[in-house]
Amino acid sequence: MESTLQIMPVQRTSRNFGEYAEEAVIIEEPIIKQKRPLFIEANTIEASLEHLRNDCIIPVFAKDNEATLSHVAFIEAVQDATNTFFSGEQIESPDIRVSHVIKGRIPEAIHKPANQLLESDKTIYYERCAFVIEVPTIYETVHGNRLTLTIGGVRAYNHTNLYSKKGAERFKVFIGFTCKVCTNLCVSTDGYLSCLEVTNTRDLYQAVLEMFHK
Repeated sequence: MESTLQIMPVQRTSRNFGEYAEEAVIIEEPIIKQKRPLFIEANTIEASLEHLRNDCIIPVFAKDNEATLSHVAFIEAVQDATNTFFSGEQIESPDIRVSHVIKGRIPEAIHKPANQLLESDKTIYYERCAFVIEVPTIYETVHGNRLTLTIGGVRAYNHTNLYSKKGAERFKVFIGFTCKVCTNLCVSTDGYLSCLEVTNTRDLYQAVLEMFHK
């Protein structure tokens, strides 16, 4: 007896699983930046670029009233050179320390007693400024100690003769790996300009780039 296989028609139905699914939400964990130990403390205080830019005046050369290069201009010139030379690397914001605050008054407050001065009556600038910029993606590990590439600079207005006409101003800049382990070794490097004299930020930027190339 022959058996007949009968295939019944099947209706294709689409199953819309999307109606039961929720839209995916990407959760990004916030990057917690660890507070680094101060690169220098002594009699210095922490300062931001915004404070130096918005709250501080700059001294001038006495004989021609020409402006000096501000601390902000110095830091940003080094920062720009760092971003150019180390393009593609992670570059931290500068850590800035200042000291030796020079106080003054606006003309309208010359005759006011000190205890009656408003914040808007006061002027300040800092004679000395130091900063470092870390590049954490460039590092070496020596005996288990991580040495991070660091660029920085130091500037003091008292190293420039402000009682004359505008001339070259002195800066110090450096590049090297930060070692936080005490050693008795003497370390020498070509990545240090102890007396960089320039009159504008363009020359400052160029000198820092040349130091990086050494």
